[in-house]
Amino acid sequence: MVDLELGKKLSDCATEYANAAISALKHPGGVHPPTVIAACARMAGTSLFRSFALHLPNVKPGQAVLSSEADQHSPMLLRTAAGILATLGITLPASPNGELPDDKAKPMHGFLQTQRLLEPLFLPIQAKYALSARQAGQAAAIATAILIHHFAKHLAPSVAFGLAAFSFVEGSKTAPEPVTLGKNAYERLIPADG
Repeated sequence: MVDLELGKKLSDCATEYANAAISALKHPGGVHPPTVIAACARMAGTSLFRSFALHLPNVKPGQAVLSSEADQHSPMLLRTAAGILATLGITLPASPNGELPDDKAKPMHGFLQTQRLLEPLFLPIQAKYALSARQAGQAAAIATAILIHHFAKHLAPSVAFGLAAFSFVEGSKTAPEPVTLGKNAYERLIPADG
C-alpha cells in the first residue's frame, strides 16, 4: 500500500511540476520545448543534489561539484524518465544521439536562471506532497518525461531525452543557489530523507 501511495504522490507532484514549468517559462511567442524540458530535468538533478547534504563552504552557486553521490544516484533520474516514456509508448534509441541538431533545440536559460525561476514554484508543491529531496527529484524526472511526451510533435523524443539526460547530470553536479526560505524554514517545509 505504501508504494502505491508514494507512486500516486510522485505522479500527482510530477503533473504539477510540469504545469508549473510550462507556466513559468512561457514567453510572448509561446513555449520553447527544449527550455522547459531542460529546466524540469535540471530541477530533478538539483533536488537530488540537495538530498546529498554535501558541506561545500567554498563553492559558489553554478560551480561544478563532482561527487560520488551524484555518480551513484543520478542514473535513477534517467531510469525513471525512460521508464515513464516507455509506459507512454515512446521508444528511445539504444544509444544516445550525441549532439543536439541545431541551436533551436538548445535551452534559452542557463542553469542558475532556471533554478531561480522554478525552485520557488517547486518547493511548495514538494511540501504539499510531503516528499523528500530525493523523491522530489524522482517526481521532477517523471515531469520531464511527461514534458518530452507532451512536446513530441515539436521536438523529437530522442533529442529531448538526450537534452534531459545532460540536464539531469548538470543539476546533480552543479551547486545551486541557496534556498531562499532560510535553512530552518526549509527544514520545516521539506521532510528529511529517510
